[in-house]
Amino acid sequence: MSVSKIRILQMIEEGKITAEEGKDLLEALDQSAEIPAGSAASGRFLRVRIDSEKGTKVKLKVPLGLVRVASKLCEFATYLIPDQARRELEQQGINISDIDCAELVTLLEQGLSDGDLIDAEAIDDKEGLTKVKVYID
Repeated sequence: MSVSKIRILQMIEEGKITAEEGKDLLEALDQSAEIPAGSAASGRFLRVRIDSEKGTKVKLKVPLGLVRVASKLCEFATYLIPDQARRELEQQGINISDIDCAELVTLLEQGLSDGDLIDAEAIDDKEGLTKVKVYID
């Protein structure tokens, strides 16, 4: 049994998610294993890169197939956000329930969002100019 499946069963046992939510998560994991090698997600990656004047801080490469699995877990992970944090986000106009991770991944897999997703720069007193880039290739 995979580590992911064991963790889901532990979350059910600890009462963090219901048995029905656990069943949905287990099914999502099984479906992710069925992504065909020739699918649009095959060979494509979500990349995150954070560089500062002092050097590279983050260089992350995630297969889109894995992002698909994470999107299915995303919905259930929102239940783990404490109520106080949820209220604070809502006061800032962010409703966690409205985030559709699966739709975002579908757009990425279909190639509707190739290229840069985020390209930002910020100046930090300690790090100097910091660049953040999130893209698909």
